[in-house]
Amino acid sequence: MKSLLQISKDKTKLIPYAEVIIGIILLSLEVYDYFTLYSMEEVDAMYGGIVDFYKYKENTFCPAFLWTMLILTGISYWTNKKLYWISTQALILLLLLKAILPFYAIFIELNPIVFYIFPLCYFTLFIAIEIQLFKINQIESIDISTKTKLSGLGVGILCCIIYILLL
Repeated sequence: MKSLLQISKDKTKLIPYAEVIIGIILLSLEVYDYFTLYSMEEVDAMYGGIVDFYKYKENTFCPAFLWTMLILTGISYWTNKKLYWISTQALILLLLLKAILPFYAIFIELNPIVFYIFPLCYFTLFIAIEIQLFKINQIESIDISTKTKLSGLGVGILCCIIYILLL
């Protein structure tokens, strides 16, 4: 009978597959939206203004970047474990930025607090998942040097900057 730790290790090998499959599905939805939605200029010309709470062609760039990073993270598992570790850290920082970014509006009193229940739920779920992954040693025991850790942090910050520029 397998021990609980062995079963957990077997399940962690499914994470890259899930990252790639979920990333491909979500990226294909964003590509579909890009080709079917109107741009802001087209809507402005047709109706004389743009509407809030409507998704435009320009709104697909940020999610497409996020889903591309998710796919690359999953693929890097099979190429190089250190690259997988770096891309996982970059993806963690990017997801953390995406979860925290809507909260800035609370401080400038842009919208009521009700609109921030979902990001708070996402943030809580994100933290819970990360704690579980680190408990079961998400990546097999590989030698992670300080250079690799700093590379992961640097790539993560670079991805966050690109994400903010795409907003």
